[in-house]
Amino acid sequence: MEESNDVLLEAQLALVDGVVDYRGQPAIRSKSGYWRSAWFIIGVEMAERVSYYGIQGNLISYLTGPLKQSTATAAENVNIWSGTVFLLPLLGTRIVNNISYASFHHQI
Repeated sequence: MEESNDVLLEAQLALVDGVVDYRGQPAIRSKSGYWRSAWFIIGVEMAERVSYYGIQGNLISYLTGPLKQSTATAAENVNIWSGTVFLLPLLGTRIVNNISYASFHHQI
């Protein structure tokens, strides 16, 4: 009887309190979160970087080719695009923080 209680206790310790997985079942610590989630985030970030540099290289070709811009003008436009790509998340973060801050304090 004591062995079954140990197994039950181990199963309860493996569950994360108040958290469910995507199926609505209690989340089991060994099968969700931590590195399992981290690999997904790392993969998405790698894909984002590959697409960013791919677009940047193709953009210079597109601007100098079909749009017939000079190399200097195309480089300037690509630099503007690159700076915008890096700065827009700051603007988005500011907007979201203002919205969430206002709604959080409105609820209190």
